[in-house]
Amino acid sequence: MKKRKKLLPLGVKNQIKTELPALIALEAVGQPWFCEDHLTDMMSLAMVCMVLADKESEVHRDASRLFLELGKPTLDGESLRPLVGRTSVWLQRQPNGKVERAIDQLLGTHCKGPC
Repeated sequence: MKKRKKLLPLGVKNQIKTELPALIALEAVGQPWFCEDHLTDMMSLAMVCMVLADKESEVHRDASRLFLELGKPTLDGESLRPLVGRTSVWLQRQPNGKVERAIDQLLGTHCKGPC
């Protein structure tokens, strides 16, 4: 029997792919097992939110601040926690198509013109 890919209803994200990595990364801050992948997961969250959110919005400010905090030589989990939390919740509420387009834009794979 052919295995079918599970489709999620529109507006519902696969939390394992969209929300969980940044939250796991947040818990890894300050731990001996913290690695570049954790940093990348949180930076990805910040960048996708910056692409999607209105420039004057609170979530854009949070995402920008998160990105700046992640660039510091020493990370402070307590200052990152509210930023990761708010941006994760906001991203979870965005339509799937918009999130995919933002990711494609960041990766440079979005279509310019007729596809």
